[in-house]
Amino acid sequence: MGGIIEMFAIDFVMLLLPLFFLRAVKGKEWGEIEKELLGKYQGNKKEIVGALALFSALLIGFVVMGSIISFLGINDLSKVQEVVVETYSRNAPALIFTLLIGVFAEEFFFRVFLVKRTGILVSTIIFTFAHLGYGSAAETIGVFFLGLILSCWYKKKKSLFQNYFGHMLYNLFAITIYLVG
Repeated sequence: MGGIIEMFAIDFVMLLLPLFFLRAVKGKEWGEIEKELLGKYQGNKKEIVGALALFSALLIGFVVMGSIISFLGINDLSKVQEVVVETYSRNAPALIFTLLIGVFAEEFFFRVFLVKRTGILVSTIIFTFAHLGYGSAAETIGVFFLGLILSCWYKKKKSLFQNYFGHMLYNLFAITIYLVG
């Protein structure tokens, strides 16, 4: 993973590309774009419960994938831990940026924008390729299956809020595990 400047640039592109595509290519008005990309807020209780349920689903996916990866004998997550420790252990701004902006950009681009246009599988494959920088087979397999959970959840619930907060909580959990471990 690069520095905070590189993360900002990638996230900026993921936020602007859907807006550019819908406005310049599809010719949609800003109100239509807002409605399409942000959807309808479903109320505090439903959104919070949904986000927590998604986080729980991601944790279950984490345990299942961990078991499968362990069974297959793929044990290269130390590469991921090295990157996480190097990136976040003494860099609170990078951690905060990743959790607040990076996760939002990913959900906005990969789920809200791509799932509707490419489907669950293709958007998940693209999401997986975007996470290849760790150099870990286990991480790649895990990202693919967690990306499937996130994409299926979005397809069913159509809530950027639920996906954003569920994904953010999951990333906080995963980063904490790597930093403590």
